[in-house]
Amino acid sequence: MRISRRTLLAGAGAAAAAAVVLPGGQQGRAVLDVRRFGARGDGVTDDARAIQTAVAALRPHSTLYFPTGSYRFARHRPAGDAAVVIAGLSDVAVEFGPGAELLMDNLDSTSGTGAGHGLLVHGPASRIALRNIRIRWAGNARRSFGDGIRVLGGPTVAAPPRGWPGPVTGVTLTDCVVQGCPQAGVIMMGVSDIAVSGLRVTGTRADGLHFNACRRARIQDYRAVDTGDDGLALVTYFSPDPAFDADSATFSFPALTDWSNTDFTVADVRVTGGKANGVRMAGAHRVAVTGLAVDGVRSGAAVMVDSAAPGADAGWNYVASRGVRLDDVAASHCDMGIHLLARPGESGDRRFTDFDVAVSDVTLDECDNWSVRAESLTDRQIRGLQVANCRISSSSTTGGNGGLGIGSARDISLADVSIRHTKSVRAFDTVNTGGLKVDRLSVNQP
Repeated sequence: MRISRRTLLAGAGAAAAAAVVLPGGQQGRAVLDVRRFGARGDGVTDDARAIQTAVAALRPHSTLYFPTGSYRFARHRPAGDAAVVIAGLSDVAVEFGPGAELLMDNLDSTSGTGAGHGLLVHGPASRIALRNIRIRWAGNARRSFGDGIRVLGGPTVAAPPRGWPGPVTGVTLTDCVVQGCPQAGVIMMGVSDIAVSGLRVTGTRADGLHFNACRRARIQDYRAVDTGDDGLALVTYFSPDPAFDADSATFSFPALTDWSNTDFTVADVRVTGGKANGVRMAGAHRVAVTGLAVDGVRSGAAVMVDSAAPGADAGWNYVASRGVRLDDVAASHCDMGIHLLARPGESGDRRFTDFDVAVSDVTLDECDNWSVRAESLTDRQIRGLQVANCRISSSSTTGGNGGLGIGSARDISLADVSIRHTKSVRAFDTVNTGGLKVDRLSVNQP
């Protein structure tokens, strides 16, 4: 009987699994140590072949393990578009030992564009555990192809359109780090039952942590620094019928559904710097955020909740978010603090104007423009913002604003809001506003 080198290596790795002791003590799981498949982990050798050979040996109830070392991956446009591809598998884990990292060194040498993701999970798959993963890009990437961790599933819908990917459920990310990737740090699309804890993302060229058409997620202890777009984004797109765009790998629906980034619990999030918003929600449904701190977002808002109807000239379309609750929010040195923004169409379709957003226990310091802003970009009024126990302090005169502004809106509720501004600006301004409820509003100039 002839045995190929690949089969021999896989067998050797599996046979040696008993000798590997994971920090988590995963009893009864086959452990595939990438060094047993030929990986050097010296930061110089191209370990692409060894890594992908180890990945090919993954089976249900097994763990891909990277011991201490820097594993350089230099293959341009690898098979499956990622260094590590988990497709059609369940009950598998990827774990990095102390000091281990995956060094993505496959940028185009001329353009600096990316040529693959770090880790890709593709449905159908379930019960995927990613622990202590460190993925770092070598060199200065341009915004292009290549997420740190990418998970692509498919929402459960009746008669899914052709090309709709298979489902992914039960994904956990624990204490993972992504640095300098050409696109998003972590992105999940069409995934359910998610747990993210201890994630650290730095210097991405797109969002730090992005969700599209997901459900039932818990995010805790997340830190994003200097992302190229939003620190945390929950975005589900609009289309007249459920659709999947294969080119962008995004899902869209005609209204809020149980897959519209629904039933999210977010706690203890810190966003520092970045080129867009701290947290952005578009087409989100039943989201609770507690303990959010955003500092130094200069081109967006600490929290942006927005909609865009077809014809609104926004590029993408999304319905208004509902069931959004934010508690214990602090923003400092941002362009804007809390921004509720609608881009309604001419039809006045209430799917794009009727929000349900409640914000409480808010501290907004030194926001350059409006600290709180609710507005429609047309005369079609938006509705559905509640702000309670909000403290605003600013000295900026950008745009002549500095406090709280409401434009083309109704059914806005303000309770116990104080504005302290050191300059003569429009600290409180309303235009085309109806149904405004104010309980204790104070404006002070020291």
